[in-house]
Amino acid sequence: MELESSFEDDLREAVLDDVEKKARDEIAPEVQAKAHEILENYGQRHEYNVSTIIEAGVTRVERRKGRVIVRWGWPEPAIYFERGTTHSKPISGNPILSFVWERRHDPPQWVRDEFDREGNGWRVFLPQTQPSGLPEARFIRDALNYARRRLES
Repeated sequence: MELESSFEDDLREAVLDDVEKKARDEIAPEVQAKAHEILENYGQRHEYNVSTIIEAGVTRVERRKGRVIVRWGWPEPAIYFERGTTHSKPISGNPILSFVWERRHDPPQWVRDEFDREGNGWRVFLPQTQPSGLPEARFIRDALNYARRRLES
């Protein structure tokens, strides 16, 4: 029996079809879910609301030139959660900053005296603030390591 001349190309395409389907249906959503699980746990531990980063997460599976590529992405603030910030930098308003200083972050008495209550805290208006740094979440690196272990097994 003789194989058709297109056998290797057909086999390569069939394997890529299977890999693409598995990446799209299983691997990509599973790894994204793992990243979000890590980020949610981080948010709970440090009392940060990370839902907007999770909701903005995008996963794409692409096939080109004999390869299947999976990309995970989150909006720019996610990198600060991923890597953490080691030192705080002043943040200046343009011309003013406004945010709710939540009760759980124990605002000083002058905030409670000078500003009105809103929701779970006080609505502040400041020309500048000096936030504390963020501890690293490592949700992207840990999710990619999870993907690597998953693919090696």
